[in-house]
Amino acid sequence: MTDPTPPPAAPATPKPKQENALLNLLLNVLLPVTILSYCGKKTGWYAVGPKWALIIAIALPIGYQIYDWFQRRKLNAFSIIGMISVLFTGGLGLLELSAQAFALKEAAMPLALAAIFLWTHRSGKPLAKTMLLNPDMMDIAKIQRSITENQQQPAFDRLMWQTTLTLAGSFILSAFLNYGLALYFLSGKTPGSEEYTAAIGKQTGWGFVVIGLPMMAFLIMAFMRLIKGLQRMTGLTQDDILLGR
Repeated sequence: MTDPTPPPAAPATPKPKQENALLNLLLNVLLPVTILSYCGKKTGWYAVGPKWALIIAIALPIGYQIYDWFQRRKLNAFSIIGMISVLFTGGLGLLELSAQAFALKEAAMPLALAAIFLWTHRSGKPLAKTMLLNPDMMDIAKIQRSITENQQQPAFDRLMWQTTLTLAGSFILSAFLNYGLALYFLSGKTPGSEEYTAAIGKQTGWGFVVIGLPMMAFLIMAFMRLIKGLQRMTGLTQDDILLGR
């Protein structure tokens, strides 16, 4: 005899926890910059000295990344880049480098990232594609099916190359801005002094405005050009391409 009782419904997959954007900004940017700017002094109740200020400023983004991993089990590329920047800035600040050496270091990381974007494209696994064609945001299967059906693979490859060049260009611009900003704030300061540590804090803080905003504009421009290019070559609408719309 057939059992009329329907099988129990499968438990719903829990939605992944959303990242706390305010906590991200606080621990990766605002607090490290504040500590470098004000706590590196040798006098005052808040003063811990230049070296401890740098150590604490480095520890905050590391602690945040560990916390965020246990909360979401997911790596955030932008948070990692921010953490590496603070680690390099603070870590090399402990080495008491000259302003010129520090400025070269500040330019080196974005140049390395630009090279990575270009190299991964040439290797056949574009980082730009991994970063922007996010399965959490886009219907990748539908996009790829439409590209194949419309015989648009060469056009798609050209679009990804243009996207790669846009993102690599943003990092090259960042390198020049980083170099100039570091020299502006650190020139004339004695490495290891509280003035030098405070200048690192100011340079880091202003970097998010002078450098972060243009890079964000480049990223948005690259993303919008990618969406428009996909619409043109696949015939899909933006609602078809993006999930949750």
